[in-house]
Amino acid sequence: LIRSLLRRKDLPVLVINRLKQIDSECTEQIDRFGLIFNAAELQRQDPKASRLASTDLGRMLEMLHPCWSEQLERRGVKLFLDITPDLPQVLSNPERLELMLRGLIDRNARGLQSGGTLCLELRPAGQRLKLQILSKASKSQDQVSIGRNNPNSDLGPVLSWNPSTGSLQLSQAATQRLLASLGGRLIRRRDSGITVFFPIAEAKF
Repeated sequence: LIRSLLRRKDLPVLVINRLKQIDSECTEQIDRFGLIFNAAELQRQDPKASRLASTDLGRMLEMLHPCWSEQLERRGVKLFLDITPDLPQVLSNPERLELMLRGLIDRNARGLQSGGTLCLELRPAGQRLKLQILSKASKSQDQVSIGRNNPNSDLGPVLSWNPSTGSLQLSQAATQRLLASLGGRLIRRRDSGITVFFPIAEAKF
């Protein structure tokens, strides 16, 4: 319905902007529940059963960057992308990885107030690629609170509740398990961000 209304040419700019905001929030909720469904499904499966394929992670980030930037700008948060040129492909599941990346962006941006920034860095790291998602608070926001005051309460093996943002999200264990099924290895930074390592597709183990 919202997207049908957005196709109309006679709506005021204020109404169009509000409809776009609602559409974006609905999409984020759908993606969030899609991740939760994938994590719950993984609880009942053998993680080794996941089929991985060559995936151009750098290209995926570049393609999704405009959409993510638009979503975050509505919250007053800027997104920066820093990718080393000519990187090899990694082993992952492209379809599920896209949804997972959206979830990681959302998760790391939710603690930022207007004026904050989120930076995605993709670098080679031996036989892997290293993806870092780093958040930086605005001058008016305490950076320490972003990195440390995150009193999540687990609601079982899949979900956790964050009282500071009022949001349900994947638990740390579920996030690690889901990323592992996509070929990634998650490391949470002590300050304000995460690092995920993906195996290079040509690498032999």
